Amino acid sequence: MDLTNIFMIAMVMVAIVLAVSEVLKKTFKIKTQYMPITSVVIGIFVGLVCWPLSEYPAYMMLMAGFIAGLTASGTFDLLKAAKKEGEQ
Repeated sequence: MDLTNIFMIAMVMVAIVLAVSEVLKKTFKIKTQYMPITSVVIGIFVGLVCWPLSEYPAYMMLMAGFIAGLTASGTFDLLKAAKKEGEQ
């Protein structure tokens, strides 16, 4: 198993996870404190959806989705902090 492949797949999924989590946040009024777990769940779901389209096994796609969810939640927190800093 090559971790480079997992990270490359996860990088592609991050944009999808960010977009879907932002839409869910605005639509269902999800609190900010629940966004990291929401992003991880969405990442795992995206990994499962992309699994039939790839040549990699399911566990690899789940891992890539998990990493994408963690990255998306970190990006969300980083953007939130930058926005707060810009307002001051």
